[in-house]
This record gives sequence, C-alpha cells and structure tokens, in this order.
Amino acid sequence: MRLCLFSSTPDVTDLGFVVKVLTGNPEELAQRSVEWGYDGIEFMPNPDDVMNPLEMETALKRAGAVMPVVNSGRMYLQGMALLHADGEIRRRSVEAYKRMVDFAAHFGARVGLGVARGQAISVSNPEETERITHDVFHELAEYAEKAGAVIMLEPADPGATNYINTVGEAMAWVDRIGSPAFTVMLDTYELAVSEPSIEEGIRAARGCATHIHLYDPSRWPPGVLPEGDRLDWKHIARLLREEKFCGSGSVVLPPEGDPHPAARQAACYLRRLFAN
Repeated sequence: MRLCLFSSTPDVTDLGFVVKVLTGNPEELAQRSVEWGYDGIEFMPNPDDVMNPLEMETALKRAGAVMPVVNSGRMYLQGMALLHADGEIRRRSVEAYKRMVDFAAHFGARVGLGVARGQAISVSNPEETERITHDVFHELAEYAEKAGAVIMLEPADPGATNYINTVGEAMAWVDRIGSPAFTVMLDTYELAVSEPSIEEGIRAARGCATHIHLYDPSRWPPGVLPEGDRLDWKHIARLLREEKFCGSGSVVLPPEGDPHPAARQAACYLRRLFAN
C-alpha cells in the first residue's frame, strides 16, 4: 500500500476542514511527506484556482514523492455542491470538479468524490435527486474517461451528508454508471460510524476499492492513540488483505500537538501492519 498524507495549501486552515492536514507549497508538501515516512500526498486543491500540474510535478519529482489521489473535499467548504438544488451552483461545481479531474489526469491519479456532492437535493422528492445524481455522475464519468483519470465515489457518514452514506449505496451507483472511470473508495471513519460492521462495509466494496482514508473516529491517525481508544487496525488490515486490496491509503495529522512525531509513528505502525 502506498501511504500518503492528507495535504493542501495553507489557506485550507481558514476553511475549517474536518481533519487536520499537512499544509505548505508543493515543494514543502512533497518533501515533508517523504521525510515523515510516507510515499507522498493526497492533495486537496483550491477548486476555484487549481494549480498548474507542472508545478506539482516538479515538486514531486524532486522529493521522490507520488500523488495517487486528488481530494475534492474543499468544494463543499467553498460553497459548491455537485448535487445542489440550484442549477447554477450545480453547474459551477461540475466545472470545478472537472478542473480537478484534469489536474489528476496529468499524474494518472484518481479523484475522490465525497462531501463535494453536498446534501440530497430533495428529501421529499427522491426521484428528482436520483435523476440529477445520475446526470451529474454520468457526465463526470464520461469526462474522466476521456481525460484519463478515475473518480472514486466515497460514502460519507450522515454528519457530513445525508446522501450515499454506506458502501452498499455507493456501489449501487458504481454499478448504475457502469464506467471504468467511476468506482468506489473506503474511509475508516465511515466504516466505523455508518456500516453495520467494519467487515460488512469493506466486503460491500466487492474488491473494487483501491484507496482508503485511514484514521480513528476521534480524527487521530492510526497507531497513535492507546490501544483501547482506537480501531482494531489489525482486523482492518486482515480484511483488506482478504479482499485483495491493492492501492493507496491516506493518513490525517493529529488534531492537536506536534504533528511530526505522530505522523511518523502512524507511518511506521501502518508499514509494519500491512507488511504482515
């Protein structure tokens, strides 16, 4: 598994993102992630101003880092939602997401699609929500196919969105869209909060997931909290091996304290865990 750190530009701090991430310019992000024991970064670009990929490419090459995943989570915090009831906002959001697809395609990377979708358009009219969801997802999948990127639909807990909360629901949309550029990803917070069990959630992906967000429900990175206060990471690693999971995993920074030692500890812990 390629291990990555959640990362973004320094302005993400003012947005109140749900987890703490590594911040800096591309050079700093790439270099620090490698120095702290990771293979690279999962990067959250500013959807209003996606950087030139050549700038990131240069930084990654100098550090010997990778960027297998682009995170679209800033969209919702910046007033966008792919499934917004307002057609103008929806169109603006789709265009912003396409810019991130283009950015990811330069690296042969994948793009997460989680809270960027927003809330269900109409709880009282699920048919309308379903129709618009299909149209948006289908348009984005077609765009990603042509661009050479892959979209990963991320189930999210009800505290983040009221729509597509379980892996089974996400997989139903993957089946419906039916595109090689539209698949699913996993998130351990969602697995712990929204699924009947972590095992059922992982198995519901049917071996299609190639990326997973790795952190405890308390928003701490794996292997840092005392044993009784964290997820059963050995069990999670075993389940992923059984499902022949092969891809990447991203780790958050601790919500408090010096991030460096905790990030290194999490990297060492996960490398030992997935080496067995």
